[in-house]
Amino acid sequence: MALIALLLALLIERVVHLSAKLQFDNVLQRYFFPLLPSFINGGLFGTLVIIVLPAMLMYSLLDALIGLYYGIFTLVTWLLLLLMSFGGSDYRRDYRQYLKALSRNDLAAKGMYAGCLDVNSERFCSTLLTQAVAQQLVWINYRFYFAVIFYFVVAGPVGLTLYVVARSYHKYVIQHHRKQFNRSGIHRVMRIVDWLPARLTMFGYALVAEEQAALPQSLRSWRDLSTPEFDLLGKVVYLASKANVETDKCYDYTCYLVQLAKRNIIFFVTVIALLTINGTII
Repeated sequence: MALIALLLALLIERVVHLSAKLQFDNVLQRYFFPLLPSFINGGLFGTLVIIVLPAMLMYSLLDALIGLYYGIFTLVTWLLLLLMSFGGSDYRRDYRQYLKALSRNDLAAKGMYAGCLDVNSERFCSTLLTQAVAQQLVWINYRFYFAVIFYFVVAGPVGLTLYVVARSYHKYVIQHHRKQFNRSGIHRVMRIVDWLPARLTMFGYALVAEEQAALPQSLRSWRDLSTPEFDLLGKVVYLASKANVETDKCYDYTCYLVQLAKRNIIFFVTVIALLTINGTII
């Protein structure tokens, strides 16, 4: 049933764009995190409580729905959870606007929409800005799609809830409680939960790209525990793309990396389908 729920969610997400207000990140940041100021200031213990509490609620909900109407309610809950976890509609909208700015060479608009994608345009020249935005888009695709699919398949809805809450809380602390960022320990939590799926997606990029120069880098990343996953992924996708399109061709380079990210998702969904047919994944 997990494969059916995943395929249905991906299909629905492509056809019907869920309102940003209903996406898990926005719901948590608007209605859940502000209710827990004492835990937000409670260091690593408070962070773990904030992350675990919604997962416990999800477990209780799914436990109550087991067997009702032949599992239809359970399937609907899984679908809603996936659709709310994919999110990224704001980023998708800003990405389209960024491409439009690239196509008409509007430097002001390009810098503005790069900022909307969490890239500081003032730090980069034109070519480096293109690489930074493309790397950020690949990272967004990883966080909002690949990691969601990974945790849903490997750890189920409860594990997915843990990851999405951690992802959302990480962003919330950066935006609203930056002074507590190091004390909260959320960055260490994200390094742990991103370790395996990030390296799997790097390996996927190396396999689906026409250029195989990224494969050695993706294999070396498994031994690299000090470099942040964001930087490791950036190195892999740069090597995977540099032989096919030049970085100074801003529009083509950005579009190619986004297409490469979609190809990577399709590759792993295919692997999941084959493992499900084989009985490895239920």
